[in-house]
Amino acid sequence: MDAPTDVREVKDRLFARLARGQLVLLVGAGASRWAGLPSWRQTVCALAEDLVPALREQVPDAPLRFSPPAPDAPIPVEALLRIPEAYRFLRGDERLVAKLRALFDTSRIDPADLPLQRLVVRLAPFVPAVYTTNFDDLLERTFEWAGQPCQVVAEAEDLHRWRFVQVGRRFVPRFPIYKLHGTLERPGSLVVSESDFLRRSDLAANPIDLRFSSDVMGREILLVGYGFNDPNLRWLWTKLRDLRVPPVGWFLELGASTDLERATAAMDRIGRVDLNAADPVHPPELLAFLEELASRCEKELGTPAAG
Repeated sequence: MDAPTDVREVKDRLFARLARGQLVLLVGAGASRWAGLPSWRQTVCALAEDLVPALREQVPDAPLRFSPPAPDAPIPVEALLRIPEAYRFLRGDERLVAKLRALFDTSRIDPADLPLQRLVVRLAPFVPAVYTTNFDDLLERTFEWAGQPCQVVAEAEDLHRWRFVQVGRRFVPRFPIYKLHGTLERPGSLVVSESDFLRRSDLAANPIDLRFSSDVMGREILLVGYGFNDPNLRWLWTKLRDLRVPPVGWFLELGASTDLERATAAMDRIGRVDLNAADPVHPPELLAFLEELASRCEKELGTPAAG
């Protein structure tokens, strides 16, 4: 892909796609870190700490002991998948869900203090859908705070129970927030461990994956707070590439991209936009990028007619 190298050119291209409803938003854990919620790496490290007593009980005579990784230490993708798998096996689903609910508790977070999520809500009228791999409910709470009706789509039943709001004599669908890895409100929908990801290694394995694949064909994707290391999404992207219908993606890199990162991203038709943010948790550069897009859409396009 011949990606623009100038940030202004990228913004112009994204605006052109927004004007045509041809841009899909994919929101990752980086957006939730703004509110103080853990990254997936931090979450796995917390699970690992709680896993240690169960390992000592399960294998009391092991000559070598598992040491929980530090959140700032390099953690192989395999470990990020196997630790939750072992936790589920030794601690059980009920404790796993309880631990995740505690780690991703949003009850004390005010959506008014979430500038990144509020910008996603402002962009929502110009995109067909928002997809997220996050378990938490920050997006839907921010939609509610802004008075924008939305619906969570996390499993097949949601596609059968599409929700609408009445506008005059018409019924308009609520804006869809697709939870690719499920929601804590419905623990059975969660994609957490190695076996969960392996079950998704088939394009027809999950209806939300099918909907994502359909929505991104012929469109472009803006990745917000997303690192593109998720095995499920990488598999889907590779499959779409093999089918010769890969979407064009735009990855907002908070730091600076290496030559290897640029080369491998280009292979997947992903343009990396380096923001060179000084603060990766609360990057004002990311807010400024999205604010400019949202303001331009509102000024030049107005609010699209409902439905």
